[in-house]
Formats: sequence, C-alpha cells, structure tokens
Amino acid sequence: MKHYQWSYSVISIALLIVCLVGVNVVGSFLPLRVDITDDRLYTISEGTKKILDDLEETVTIKYYFSKSNSALPTEFKAYAQRIKELLEEYSYLSSGKIKLEVFDPKPDTEEEEWAEQYGISPIALPNGDHLYLGMIALLLDQEVVIPFFDMRREEFLEYDISQAILTVNNPQSPKIGIISSLNMNGGGPPAMGARRPPSQWAVVAELKKNFDVEMLLPSTEEISDDITLLLLIHPKGFSERLHYAVDQYVLRGGRLVVLVDPSSYFDAQNSPGAQYGMPPNPKSDLPKLLKQWGVTFDAGKLVGDFRYATPINAGGGQVVRYPLWMSLADEAMPSEHPITSQLESLLFVDSGYLKKAKDSSVEFTPILQTSLDSAVIDSMKTRFSKPDQIIRDLRPDKEVKVLAAFIKNQFETAFPEGQPPEEKTEEGKEAQKENVPLKHAHLKKAQEANTILVIADVDFITDSFSVQKLNFLGQTITQPLNDNLNFMLNAVEFISGNDALMSIRSRGRFTRPFTRLIALEQKAQLRFQEEEIALKSKLKEVQDKLRNLEEQKDSKQKRLLTLEQQQEIKEFRVEELKTRKRLREVRKILRQDIESLGNWLLGLNILLIPSLVAFIGIVFYRRRTSSRHNQ
Repeated sequence: MKHYQWSYSVISIALLIVCLVGVNVVGSFLPLRVDITDDRLYTISEGTKKILDDLEETVTIKYYFSKSNSALPTEFKAYAQRIKELLEEYSYLSSGKIKLEVFDPKPDTEEEEWAEQYGISPIALPNGDHLYLGMIALLLDQEVVIPFFDMRREEFLEYDISQAILTVNNPQSPKIGIISSLNMNGGGPPAMGARRPPSQWAVVAELKKNFDVEMLLPSTEEISDDITLLLLIHPKGFSERLHYAVDQYVLRGGRLVVLVDPSSYFDAQNSPGAQYGMPPNPKSDLPKLLKQWGVTFDAGKLVGDFRYATPINAGGGQVVRYPLWMSLADEAMPSEHPITSQLESLLFVDSGYLKKAKDSSVEFTPILQTSLDSAVIDSMKTRFSKPDQIIRDLRPDKEVKVLAAFIKNQFETAFPEGQPPEEKTEEGKEAQKENVPLKHAHLKKAQEANTILVIADVDFITDSFSVQKLNFLGQTITQPLNDNLNFMLNAVEFISGNDALMSIRSRGRFTRPFTRLIALEQKAQLRFQEEEIALKSKLKEVQDKLRNLEEQKDSKQKRLLTLEQQQEIKEFRVEELKTRKRLREVRKILRQDIESLGNWLLGLNILLIPSLVAFIGIVFYRRRTSSRHNQ
C-alpha cells in the first residue's frame, strides 16, 4: 500500500511537470495575452489601433537587432525581445498593412551596410562590438527612422513606433504658428552671463515631429490661413496690431492656445537685467482679448496649493513643501477629458488662475484646477520673500482655482473700429513701416462658435520643469520629468484635430507614488506651519515688550537688563522650549505613522502571496483527502 502511494505521488508530480511544460510550450505559439495591470500598460492603445485602421498602403517596418552577439547584456536582450513582440502585434492588428522584417546585422554583412545606410545608429559594447537596436518605417518614397531604442524611453516605446508609422503615412503635417516673447527656437547670441547660445525647447522639438512649425515674429500683423493652430506663449509687450491679428484669426475660425503668466520664473531668471539685480517684469497678459472672450485673469496674483505643494530646497539644507510650485495629481485633472484622462502628474510653477467673467455667456470648461487647500498671494510679495515666509503668508480660502480652461463661444471682436493705427515711437511719431494692406476683411463677429484654450502658466513647458536632457553617443535623449509635455502636446493635437497619438503618449507609468505617505507629509507640514506661526507670534510679542521696556529705562542703565526684562526673557525661553518640544512630538508622530504604514506594506508584500498560495494548497489538499476517505 505504501509503495502504491509513493508511486502514485511520483507519477502525479511527473504529470504536473509535463503539464506545466506543455502549457508553456503551447502558450508560446498562441497569440494570447492577458494584461491585468491597472493602467493596461501592455495593451495596444486605441490610438495605435486607429492609426493602423487608417492605413491605406502597406508600411514596411525593418527591425535591426544584433541578436547573435554573445556579449549582449541580458537587459538589452529582454528589451529587444519586447520590441519585437510589440512590432509583431502591430503586424497582427494591421490585417496585413504592416509588413515586419527582422534583421540581425552581423559584422561585415549586407544587413549591417543597410542598417548604416538607413541611419540606424549602433552603440559600442565593452568588447568593441557594435550593437544595433533600431527600426525604419518605409512607405513608397517616405521613410522614418528610429536610430536607437533607448531603454530610458521604455514607457514611450509604443508612442515612438506609432509616431513613426503615422508620420510616414501622413507626410503632410498640419501647420502650427508660434508667437512668443521668449526665444523658444534656440540659436542667436548667448544670454548675458551664459557660455552657450540658447537651445531649442523640447516642446518645440516634439511639435516638429508631427507638425509643420513656423515661428512667427511679434511684429506679425495678420495670421495666415494656412496656420491650423496658433500658440500664443507669454504675450509680453505685444503690439495692439498683433492683438488685432489674433482677434481676427479667431473670428475666422482659427484655433488658438494662449499661455499667460503672472510671474514667469523662466523669464525672471533669463531676463537681460537678471544678472545685475535689475527687477524683471516677468508677467504676461492679454487684458483686452481675454475680457472680450469672457475670461478674468489677474496678472498680479499667484495661486498656491498646500495639497499639491512640491518639495524644494529652501537653502541651508532645509527642504520645504512649497505651495506655489504645484505638483498636480489626478484629482486636479478631469478624468473624462481626452487631454488629461490618462495624465498622472503636472508641475505648475508660480501660476496664475482664471475665472469666467461675471455675466459672461461663454462656455467655460476647466481642465486643470486646484484643490480647496489653495490660496492667492500678490506676485510682488514673492519676489522679495523667502519660501518659508511665503508659506506663512498663504491662507487657504476653501475655493477651487482654475489653472487652464476651454473657452467656447461665437466670439465678437475686441476691435469694433477695425485695425488699430500704428503705434507711435518715443518721439511721438508713427514708426516708419511699409503699410501692407490686409488680405481679409474686418470681421465684427464669428460666423460659427470656436474654442480657445487658455493656460495660466508658461513655466510648465520650459525644459527646466518638464524634461531632462542627456547626451548619448552624440545624440540628445530627452527624458520627461512629468506629464507637462504630454499635456501640452495632447492639447495641441486635440485642438488641431490630430488626436490619434494622445491615448498612446498618455499611457500609465511603471512607477506609482505612495499617496498615503505624501498625504501624511502634507498634513504634518500644515501642523508645523501652525506651530511655527504661533512661535513667531510669541517671539514678536516678547520683542515688542522688550522694546517698550528699553524705552522706559534710565539712560544710566542703557547697557543693563532690568529684573523685569530678565524675567520676560526667561519666560520666552521656557515657552520657546515648550513649542520646540511640541514640534518634535509632531515629527515623531509623523515618523511613527510613516514607519507603521511602511512596515504594513512590507509585511503585506512578503506574506500575502505565500499565504494565499499556502491557503489554496491546504484547501486543495483537504478536499483531495476528504474525497479519498469518502471513497
């Protein structure tokens, strides 16, 4: 009997192993996959499917990977395999419209020569061999190359591939015009105190991948009809005639995105007088146009939010959560809007806020907004105050502030009398300029409703707050720091009508923040702030008393402390010690909360799955044994 049971156990284990191997072998040949991740990270997005459905001609994708190189690191092999599997899924979903060809460019072969001709850039391995990991999309005489699939852009893998297919299938891109008081296109002489000339902003480089981008001068007096979308970024010092050109462009049905800012951090840091301590004027506004469009924007007010406060270095090794730098999370973005539906984190710096004008009939749709823990502060106060002082001055008013909104209406002109006259010079004379007649007749009202996007911040699209640029083998690799660029590119593609890439770029990320820990830190900061305000208040009160006592002293006692003064100082020091003790207790409680939560998560990760497997095994074993006894 024992021999029979032992043989039965051995046979059962052997059959289990055979079944496991068989299931894996069979599964490797079946096009089946289940994606149970929260954000569907491994599922082809709807945007890619739309791009594939719109293909009319066959696109050939040639994928080059040095598979036979024995010195290839393991991580490259895994990443290359994932790229191959993703390309195979493209081919499968395209119903034959994507033709995939895979090549192994060995040294001194025809495949290596073709890879170099296509512009596939190899990297040198430690043993001196070259690693090829790139692709090219071909359609008739059009070609788009991805020179190298950098692992640091893994989260944008599907986007990069789909962008290449879309570009090769649609060589004629919509035209976008950009007018800005900032040098976004790079080039020109270096800024004062800088060693290198300014480089092109990452947002401009990304826009140029999908659009025909034209940088328009602030002296422009009429917007051309071939401009599908106009970006008006930091409109500072623009002439009335340019305002009129924008006004008429909108009335003719042109799409518009406006970025204004009450205090641009980038502009303040890069203004010509910043190096010499000259006070900058970093604010921008379109008061006449915004008023006509039914929007209220106060160019002298900044908004901060304690819930979305960002940790910054306040000097002296002190890190504080700074409300004026807002790390906006999911709650700040409507999940139902295609621009923001899958974004996770935005960073707005020294932003303003928007309101629907009183008695306005426009359709005002917020797409970014603060929480109830937000507050407003005068922009002039922030220029001469340290972060800790600004934090103390902010008082939440329990009102939500709108940071970006769509404005829809059948707009009317802000210039009923037509184009303004040429502005006069300082001498009181009109500028000597050729008077070119306008191509379009003056419009007083739009024939159809139009939509404008207004954003109350400019800094969020600057390189400093949106990307990290790395040099890799002579190429500049751009790594996003957040979803700032995604938000801007989504907005441009949505308004211009090219929205196929939005659901691809805005995929979920592989890292997820500990929101509970962040909430604990924010709660502790508010408590610290209250304690600090109380301490400062007590300190000022005692100092005022000491000053009054000093004025009452006899002139012969100017350098001596009276008994009353000594007692006041002693009482203050006792009170200061008590307050500091309370602060330490708050910090201790915070650490205990964070540590207990961390220990709970650690125990859950370590014990949950093994316990679940053990429980299932015990239940299965009990059922097997009970069934045998019943037999």
